[in-house]
Amino acid sequence: MKFKHVKLEIGEGGVARLTLNSPQTRNSLHLEMAKDLNEAMDFLHGRQDIKALVLTGEGKAFSSGGDLREMLERKMEMVEAYEMVKSYYPFLEKLTNLPLPVIAAVNGAAVGAGFNVALACDIIYASTEAIFSQGFVLVGLTPDMGGTYYLPRIAGLHRAKELVFTGRQISAHEAMEMGIVNRVLDPERLMPEANTLAEKLATGPNVALKLAKTLLNESHKRDLKEALEVEALCQATCFQTEDHKEGAGAFLEKRRPQFKGR
Repeated sequence: MKFKHVKLEIGEGGVARLTLNSPQTRNSLHLEMAKDLNEAMDFLHGRQDIKALVLTGEGKAFSSGGDLREMLERKMEMVEAYEMVKSYYPFLEKLTNLPLPVIAAVNGAAVGAGFNVALACDIIYASTEAIFSQGFVLVGLTPDMGGTYYLPRIAGLHRAKELVFTGRQISAHEAMEMGIVNRVLDPERLMPEANTLAEKLATGPNVALKLAKTLLNESHKRDLKEALEVEALCQATCFQTEDHKEGAGAFLEKRRPQFKGR
């Protein structure tokens, strides 16, 4: 599919790449881009052959966050501002619930809403040139795009408060120390390594990966008893799959499994 403000590429082996494509504005998130992202998510949710997704930014930034110029020019009253912010959220919810692994390849600045889009992904690889900042307070705003949901769960409440209250920039290495980033890579290695991981995950047991993602995403909603019950149901489902039989057989026969996603 072709879009004006994002690029969606479907590669071989079930790996897709979604690129924020407004480098002239450092991939700021505006209403037209939100519409493109939402439609791209609908497309990905409808494709059973896509097994992993890499999300990145075009140019020198991942995303500089919300388009402040657009916000100021609209001169929004309370209701319009509320509806504008809410218009971004279907994309975010669809990204979070996409039934396949999503890898953020953060190539540069991830600021404000851009930072939070990266947090909504399952795994974050970052370039040594990447920087992260909540940034909202610096322009008199509070976090949106799920920042108050994802950041405390990933980095801890006190770290989240410090990052939100100060808006300070952190490097990719500091973000990794906080548990926000999984790996930090030289710029020329970022996309190759992200693609390699996506290809590896795409050849994995897709039913098990989908269920594992759901279990982890929803873990905060359950107490231990409920978590154990849902784990048992998901495990029983996996026991019925061809991939489980193949994986167990390969383990016993000391060979690499050939998963088929069913």
